[in-house]
Amino acid sequence: MRFASLLTLQAAALFVLHATAAGQGTPGVDFEPGLVPLTDGVYVYEGPLHLDGEDEIVRTNSLVVVTSEGVVVVDGQDDMEEGRSLIAAIREVTSEPIRYLINASPHGDHVNSNAAFEGAVIIAHEGAHEAMAEAGTSFSEEVGPTLPHVTFQDRMTLRVGDRTLELYHFGRGHTRGDAVVLVPDDGIAFLSELYFNGVFASVGEGFVEEHVSTLRRAMELPAEWWIPGHGYVRDQTPAQLREGLEQYLANITAIRSAVALRVARGESLEEVLAGIDEDLAPFSDLPFYGYLKMSAISGTYRALAEGR
Repeated sequence: MRFASLLTLQAAALFVLHATAAGQGTPGVDFEPGLVPLTDGVYVYEGPLHLDGEDEIVRTNSLVVVTSEGVVVVDGQDDMEEGRSLIAAIREVTSEPIRYLINASPHGDHVNSNAAFEGAVIIAHEGAHEAMAEAGTSFSEEVGPTLPHVTFQDRMTLRVGDRTLELYHFGRGHTRGDAVVLVPDDGIAFLSELYFNGVFASVGEGFVEEHVSTLRRAMELPAEWWIPGHGYVRDQTPAQLREGLEQYLANITAIRSAVALRVARGESLEEVLAGIDEDLAPFSDLPFYGYLKMSAISGTYRALAEGR
């Protein structure tokens, strides 16, 4: 049975039996997965994420860095089949072995394909390792993904051949174990699930207060390309990706501010949900607003009300 995607619909540790992480990426029905070149030897693989009950296909993005001594992949795909499709796409541009797989998010749609990368060393933040280990034992029938072999706490430098990658954990955000991967010589920052391009914010795990500060710290990195974990990269310019990132930060900030104000007034969760549309009007036209609003507001409310 496939390791489930973490949903942001309930508490932080909630896993379900199918990958239904809705709202993750801009929808489309004519989408073809494949590599998107960024700079010489660095690509984004836009893979499909099929949502239960939805006709649209959304994008799960993986970063592919080709070096003189092997390939580094950041984030896999939602299942073994899609992982093998990612590997096949890599084989179209290089025969170098895949040396490392970095799990920048512990959610199933990024780690379910770990076992497909046989022989690669898997790296993740220690919080991501913990989340994946806990999820693998959440259901008696679930085995869970291959766990990371190496973990880091705040920062790690990975040198492979002629390239250097810098791994950062700036704090909790979308999950407790988010990692940001910088390829400094190419000016590329892969933000994984800290950033969804063109989608209403997914912050249901309740870390919205920290997500704001975490994202702001990440945005101080010396990067030109800002790559989201979900959403369009193909045909996007660096300026458009940066604009999308700033919009996502504004969206998260608006959720935090609106819910905090209502919590301070003593409103119940039901009252907050009933009145929040007016507060979030500037973001109500974003894809999946209706689908993700409940989880975003509920997770944020519980975190603020409990003083997490």
